[in-house]
Amino acid sequence: MKDWLTSHRVAVLAALLVAGCSAPPQRWGEWIDPALGPNSGVLREGNVLVACDTFDLSTRAQCQDNLQQALRARGVSTVAAPMETTAVNPREWEAQLATSANASGARTIFILSLTPATTSMGSGMSIGVGGFSFGRSGGAGIGLSAPIGGWGTTGFSATGRVTDVRQGRMVWTSTFAASPSSDFGAQFRDLTRNVLDAAQGAGLL
Repeated sequence: MKDWLTSHRVAVLAALLVAGCSAPPQRWGEWIDPALGPNSGVLREGNVLVACDTFDLSTRAQCQDNLQQALRARGVSTVAAPMETTAVNPREWEAQLATSANASGARTIFILSLTPATTSMGSGMSIGVGGFSFGRSGGAGIGLSAPIGGWGTTGFSATGRVTDVRQGRMVWTSTFAASPSSDFGAQFRDLTRNVLDAAQGAGLL
């Protein structure tokens, strides 16, 4: 299953590179807690703590601002995670977020993770997914390169996940990947919209 999923993701990313920046973000997959049921509306139950997991603090601050605005436009009451809640270990960070959620009265946490997913590197291509990387500069040891010229553009993936604070577990997640583009702001807006559309389609909104 893991090998199939990796191959599927690589195929999606390669297709995005060929399609160029005109292609809309593509969904990799979605999971919802079977116990949640349809039309749960969990993101409408009290405050939602909003947090972004990004590659730098300035992007994180902008991401959280944009995500809050987008959720509020859909009728969700939000509070932003404190910027000082950071940790190298993801479990430590999520524990800090749970503490912040309890302090603010939030019943759920909405995390949006932004990760470089497809990147052109000079005369070749490198692909990275989360903590894994593929390509000539990749540390995973999986060789995949394609001479595509000197683009200097990056395509990002966005993973949205919702945690029920009371139960202390994730109840929904979905991931989208965008085509490589130098317009990072447009990518982030498109990815955020697609993730929220998916959450709405899953009955969380």
